[in-house]
Amino acid sequence: MILKDLRPLLANLVAEMEKTVPYAAALAQESEGERLWVDSRESRAEALERQQGVVLTVFTGRIFLEYALSGLSDPDFCSRLSQGAQALVKTAVDAGVLEPGLTIDPGTPLTRDFAVFPVVDPAEIALPDKMADLVNLRDQLQSGDPQVVNATAVYSQLVSRELFVNRARSLYQELPRVQIVAQIVLRQDQRTARLHTGHCYQGGYEHAHLAPEKIDRLREDARRILSAPRLTPGTYDCLFSPDFAGIFAHEAFGHGTEADLFLQHRSRGQDYLGQPVASPLVDLFDSPVLPGQAGSFFFDHEGQLASATQIIRQGILTRPITDLHSAVRLGLPRSANGRRESFARKAYARMTNTYFGPGPHTFAEMLADIEFGYFLDHPSNGMEDPKGWGIQLEGLYAEEIRQGQLTSRVYSPVIVTGYVPDLLRSITMVGNKLEITGLGTCGKGHKEWVKVSDGGPYLRLQARLG
Repeated sequence: MILKDLRPLLANLVAEMEKTVPYAAALAQESEGERLWVDSRESRAEALERQQGVVLTVFTGRIFLEYALSGLSDPDFCSRLSQGAQALVKTAVDAGVLEPGLTIDPGTPLTRDFAVFPVVDPAEIALPDKMADLVNLRDQLQSGDPQVVNATAVYSQLVSRELFVNRARSLYQELPRVQIVAQIVLRQDQRTARLHTGHCYQGGYEHAHLAPEKIDRLREDARRILSAPRLTPGTYDCLFSPDFAGIFAHEAFGHGTEADLFLQHRSRGQDYLGQPVASPLVDLFDSPVLPGQAGSFFFDHEGQLASATQIIRQGILTRPITDLHSAVRLGLPRSANGRRESFARKAYARMTNTYFGPGPHTFAEMLADIEFGYFLDHPSNGMEDPKGWGIQLEGLYAEEIRQGQLTSRVYSPVIVTGYVPDLLRSITMVGNKLEITGLGTCGKGHKEWVKVSDGGPYLRLQARLG
């Protein structure tokens, strides 16, 4: 069944359910793709498991209830979905919760199809040609270097199709995405260094290649960290790369401004709305409307049209990101952040593309401003405590800066810890070039994974390193 063919059925089910409940909606999803892998020992290709299904949602004026069903291609799917809608309404009635209460605005009436169109359709590239491109990337990574014990090139492609229907809206979107990752492992005596690079963008096979300078940088930085010592712990002047600024943005004001955490009183940021929490130089955004970025879309999984949310404006915490539930409960404006891992999972307030806005400074100006400190790059992991506003960022590369110059002395690994407002308030310079990376996914706790991207310009700040 073509997903768009479900439009009449879903519209009828929504109308039928709303004879009893004050609000109903439906979301149909399907995804398919492939993953190719080449390393120094093996090659493999696999189709990603196809996901198909529908989730029905009703709101009773007090609580949300849902019913999900897979097997879109089954002959009896439509009848089973209709039965599920009836059972969902009966559950609401049997629970005795139907009562006047909170209301949901279904949005201005709109019927529209959206799509991202690849420049080069991956389906038009033969599998042997794709594998040959990966073999060539692997060989560039190895490049006859005896210290390279493994080099890996991974290509993946995914197409997501989604149809949202409520009484006012019927929205369809098709989102193709291509990701390419290169990883290198070096060994010298008993030491090993592992480093990766890559990108993920909406579109097609035009994104299946890495620039030669990016590969050269990966190999050079991996060699540098192979023999790098640990730095002496302390508080230092730092220059964050755009990648490191990205993980900082994601962890500092990612989960902490997801408004469903406000409902659980698990975010300290809730107490600081409208107050300064950062340097006046700091602007922070979450935006699913950045063209071509991995975390972008046209509407979220609750039918909210995509738009940018400015979380911090000139150092002031202005607003959180919301899903439908948190917006209704807290009386907050909705943002396009109601996202599901799949039709079989609950919608939560989730990040999309989260990033620091650009500023006025060049990299050379920022570097020259540091008498002694470190340039941090190649982030590897991060975590935050939204309730206590603590943060920990892990990276693989810290290059010494002395008298405004990079010294080529590298330390690895490096850990950044601190209190989020202290780190944000210490920002004294913000770079003028914005870079976004889309390799990441984000879990809600340890599960509920969705695709995100993050980034920013170079940031000059003080941080406690270990």
